[in-house]
Amino acid sequence: MSEVDYARASVLLFDPVHVNQRTSRYALFEMGFRKIECVSSLTEFKSALAETAPALVVAESSATDADIFRLVRSVRRSDLGRNPFVVILLTTWSRDTTHIRRAIECGADDVIVRPFSTMFAAERVRTLIRDRKDFIVTSDYIGPDRRKSTDRDSDTQPLTVPNFLQAIVNGDDAAIDRASSWAREAKDVIIAERLRRLAMRIVISVEIQLTKPESSAMTVRLDVVDMARTARELRVQMVKASRSEAAEVAAALIDQIASLGDGVGAPPRTLQLIKELSMATYAAYANGESLERSKDEIERTVANLRVRLQTRSADERIRAQIEAAKARDAEDAGATADDTGQAAGAGIKRAAM
Repeated sequence: MSEVDYARASVLLFDPVHVNQRTSRYALFEMGFRKIECVSSLTEFKSALAETAPALVVAESSATDADIFRLVRSVRRSDLGRNPFVVILLTTWSRDTTHIRRAIECGADDVIVRPFSTMFAAERVRTLIRDRKDFIVTSDYIGPDRRKSTDRDSDTQPLTVPNFLQAIVNGDDAAIDRASSWAREAKDVIIAERLRRLAMRIVISVEIQLTKPESSAMTVRLDVVDMARTARELRVQMVKASRSEAAEVAAALIDQIASLGDGVGAPPRTLQLIKELSMATYAAYANGESLERSKDEIERTVANLRVRLQTRSADERIRAQIEAAKARDAEDAGATADDTGQAAGAGIKRAAM
């Protein structure tokens, strides 16, 4: 293996502001990168992602955050580009915590807030080369595992993904070949896991309703909009995978969810059918493999969600009681003030007499 040489790696740089783009390009050049393709429009950026295979993507997210985040998700889901595991570094001028959280949640490897020094950016790039995080897959997230060790459970296992950037800058041809083979396998694993998670998302929503204790005063609203969106995504993915049977089952699932209307008073029989259709959609995709292996995971998730919902319900009751007490205190204070005013007025009248 030869010495580390950033000049071997290609970089795709997006920034709609030319001054900032030049600054970022200069920083990348100073680090040692030479193959730097610069684009300034979202159309060019999307085309470059689709048609080329950069080892590193650097994109400014401040002005076009929603579009950039959507493109990053598309890359991670294998809907755009050739490599869902490409190293993605987002930059931003925004210090808004919501913006930064959304940048992290879209699946980017790292987010750097501007202005930054070349030395600072170089250290972050080195970290992505040497110590890139494993990925996790859920129904709505594919990207680096940023959970603390105490927050990790056995249900969502991290997946080590190929790091082409590391293999390329190291000049390790064998590692590049392994990464290419590994990428194909990991891509299939991630797609299958995401479909499993999508099916589970619907099953869990139904289970929350079907297993609700009759004695419970807690009301759990059925999120029909989320269920419908998840079912549509399932069908889209089945069509993309050329799984016609699974796509037909998913279409029936969409129809049953639509029959629920706003979800109020949803018939248990319909909910049970929706649960079965969701499981059947995944089974048709996975060549007969059912969600039975996910049974314990589903039960744990439902139990945890119920605890959280109960806690939230209790908190809401306490807040309502506090507000009611404040309202009573305000009424009592107003009544006392009125009584005092009336007494004082009577005294003035007597004095006048």
